[in-house]
Amino acid sequence: MSISIQGLRVFLSILEQGSLSAAGRQMGLSQPAVSNHLDTQEKRFGVALLVRGGRARATPAGECLANHARRVLEEISNLEEDMVHYSAPYGRLLVGASTTPGEVFVPHVASEFSARYPDVMLDVEIADTEETLKALLEREIEVAVVGREVDQPRLDSRAIEQDELVSVVAATDPLAGSEVTPEDLANRPFVMREKGSATRQATEEGLAIVGIAPRVVMELGSNAAIVGAVAEGVGIGVVPTRTLGSEGRVRQLRIRGLSFLRPFVLVVERDRPLSPAAEAFATLCAEKKPQ
Repeated sequence: MSISIQGLRVFLSILEQGSLSAAGRQMGLSQPAVSNHLDTQEKRFGVALLVRGGRARATPAGECLANHARRVLEEISNLEEDMVHYSAPYGRLLVGASTTPGEVFVPHVASEFSARYPDVMLDVEIADTEETLKALLEREIEVAVVGREVDQPRLDSRAIEQDELVSVVAATDPLAGSEVTPEDLANRPFVMREKGSATRQATEEGLAIVGIAPRVVMELGSNAAIVGAVAEGVGIGVVPTRTLGSEGRVRQLRIRGLSFLRPFVLVVERDRPLSPAAEAFATLCAEKKPQ
């Protein structure tokens, strides 16, 4: 005869409520049903569990059963809570993002993610693309969002968004707002993102297509810093359109034959099982269709 979990609950209720009828009322059971549970337990163990007469009291065997029942039911409650966590995201999720998607894409996803999954503490680490991918390979983060395609055998990637870069000059520059040819930019100074940045790579590749070998006079670690340097007249910058906002200190410079488009890419480690939280984050990112 197996031990009944419901029978354990009924027995503890009898002791707490002081009678079979009171236990029945608490648990929504008839008194005969409560009595049947008690009889089944006593037959199962071959001992009397209650002292009959007056308020219900446990025999020594009943006290032993009650102590075990409390521990068993507590463990069952813990088990149920833990198993729910495997079907509903919870805990801490470490996400890595390179600078540009970390500035213009991930915050929107993170806001929606936190609203959907309040039991997850989302921690986003922002670095350049190379550092972000290194962190993913070393399992310091579980999911990454970077600004270029990834060719690494241990990683799986997919484009989730399209980003446009634009050339900018100071609003006071004579070329501001105009269209120029690549030849017009010969020997003009450029302000660039640091090496290892996907924005830097996309900029250099785009300029190379139209025959521009940029003369880099300054390297900076963020798009906002580049905009600030360009506004001060340091040189030409290339930054994501979405980082400009209503910035009035710089103006777009159109270079004939040149357009900068690059993807935002979701990256995970191949064959590494993701936590429910990471799966949910990746799914939410994938819902964002490339523009």
